[in-house]
Amino acid sequence: MKITRKLSVTKRVSVSIPDLTHEKLQIWADVEGTSLADLAAYLLRRDVETAEKEGKLKYAEEKKQ
Repeated sequence: MKITRKLSVTKRVSVSIPDLTHEKLQIWADVEGTSLADLAAYLLRRDVETAEKEGKLKYAEEKKQ
C-alpha cells in the first residue's frame, strides 16, 4: 500500500474498545476539555509518529532503497 503524505485529507475509522477503556478515555478527554474522538485521534497520530521515528514503520518507497 502506498502511503500518501497529504495532511488535508481526513479519514473516518471505527474501532471497538472495552467498556473500561472507553470510560477511562472519556474521563481523560473531559480533563483535557476535548472530545473522546479528538483525544483518540491525537493518541493515534502520536503513536504513528513515534513508530515512524523508531523505524517500526516501513513504507513501500523505503523498502525499495
